[in-house]
Amino acid sequence: MKKIINTIFFVFIAAAALAADNHAARDISWFDSWMSQPAATGDWGGSRDALKGKGASVSCNYTTDISGNPAGGLKQTAKFSGFLSLGVALDLQEIVSIKGLALKVSNFLASGRDISAAIGSFYNPQEIYTSGNYYFGELDLSLSVLDDAFVFEVGRIFAGDIFAVSPFFQYYLTSAVNGRLAAITSDVFFPHYRTTAWGTRVTYQPNSDWSLVAGIYDADTNAGKPNNHGADFSFDMDEGYLAVAQLTYKHGHDKDKPGLPGSAAFGAYYASSRFNDLSDLSKRRHGNSGYYIMADQMIYKGEWPEHEGPPHMRSGALLAEQRKKPYHQQTAIPMDRPKGLSAWTGVTLAPQEHINIQIYEIATGMVYQGLPPNRNRDVTAFCFILGHFSEELAGQSDEMILEFNHRFQLGPWFYITPDIQYIINPNGQSNINDALVLGFEASANF
Repeated sequence: MKKIINTIFFVFIAAAALAADNHAARDISWFDSWMSQPAATGDWGGSRDALKGKGASVSCNYTTDISGNPAGGLKQTAKFSGFLSLGVALDLQEIVSIKGLALKVSNFLASGRDISAAIGSFYNPQEIYTSGNYYFGELDLSLSVLDDAFVFEVGRIFAGDIFAVSPFFQYYLTSAVNGRLAAITSDVFFPHYRTTAWGTRVTYQPNSDWSLVAGIYDADTNAGKPNNHGADFSFDMDEGYLAVAQLTYKHGHDKDKPGLPGSAAFGAYYASSRFNDLSDLSKRRHGNSGYYIMADQMIYKGEWPEHEGPPHMRSGALLAEQRKKPYHQQTAIPMDRPKGLSAWTGVTLAPQEHINIQIYEIATGMVYQGLPPNRNRDVTAFCFILGHFSEELAGQSDEMILEFNHRFQLGPWFYITPDIQYIINPNGQSNINDALVLGFEASANF
C-alpha cells in the first residue's frame, strides 16, 4: 500500500512539472485553474462545501523527503521517507446544536527509511520520517466559550501542535526544529507528530495578541510505541504525567494596520515520571523540568499578498478557530504573512545533567518570503542549530546544523523545497565526519 501511494505521488509530481514546462508553449488554462485550487482534488463536485455546510471538514496531506549524504557521516547513502495524514473535523454546533463544541479525528500512514542512522546524527535531516506505518492520531473534543476566549480540550491530543513550536519551523527539513524544539522530546515524553496521549488542555485568548495555554498529559510511553499504532487507549497515571504551559504575545499580525509582525513565547514543563541516571543506570530519579523561549520579528516588510488558505489559517485567526480543524504536522498551505525578511530564534533549557540527554538547544534563522520578484509565496530559509549534550555522556559535546533551502510554492496546495544541510559533529562526536546532506521535500494537500 505504501509503495502504491509513493508511486502515485511521484507520478503526480512529474505530471505537474511536465505541465509547468509546457505552460509557456501552449494555452493550458486548465492547469492554472487546477494549481490555483485550495486542494489538489478540488471541491469534489460541490460535495466538499456541502459537507462543510453540514459541519464536517475533511483534509488530507502527503509529504515526502528524499535526502542523501554524498560526503561525511558513517556511510554514504540516500533515503526516502513519506507521511500521509487524513483528518476529519466535526463542528458539533452544526450537527447537535451545542455552541462551540467540536471533534477532531486524524489518522497517519508513515513510510520510508531514516538517513540519520547512516550519518550517525542525533537530529534527523528528514523531518517527515517516523518509524512504523499506520497510526491512529487525534481524538480531540473541544468546547469554546465566552466568545471563544476560552477553549477546553480533552481526549487523545498532541503537545507538539501548540507548545514549543513556531510557524517558521515548518520551512526546514531538519527535525531539530520542524514540528517543535526537538531537545525537549529527547528528554521527556512529549506527545507530538504521530504520537498522541490522553490529556486535557485549556486555552485563554482574550484577544488576537495574547494567549495562555496549559495542558496535562498521561506520560505512559506505551502511547508512542510503533507496534501499538497509536491505538493503546489505556490510561495509567502510575507512569507519571506531563504538565506544560506557554504564554505567547503577538503583534503586527493585522493586515489592515501598520507595523512589523512579530511574536514572543515563554514555556515551561514538568514531567513527574522516573528517569534513568546517566552516570549510574541502576539509579532512578523522580521528576524532570525544563524551559523554552521563542521569538520572531519581521525586519523588512513588503506588500501583504492575499491569503490563499482556509480562514482558520489566516494570520489573525483565533486559536479557537484552529482547534476546530484537523491538525497536520506539515501543510502545503503558505503562511498568511507579508513579503519580506524575518528573523527567529528558539532556546530550550533542561538543567538536570544527570537525567537529560540534551541540556540545551539553541536555534536561530532567517526567512525571506517573496524572493525572487513575482514569487509572492516562495520562501528562502536559513537556520543554525546547536544541541548540547549532557556532560555525563562521555565523548559527546555539541551537534551543530547549518541548513539552507528555498520553497517553491507552486500553488495553494503544493510546494517543492530543494534543501542543503551541513551537520557538524554528528551526535556530538568528533570522531564522526561532518556530513553534507542534499535533498528535497514535496508536499501536497488533497
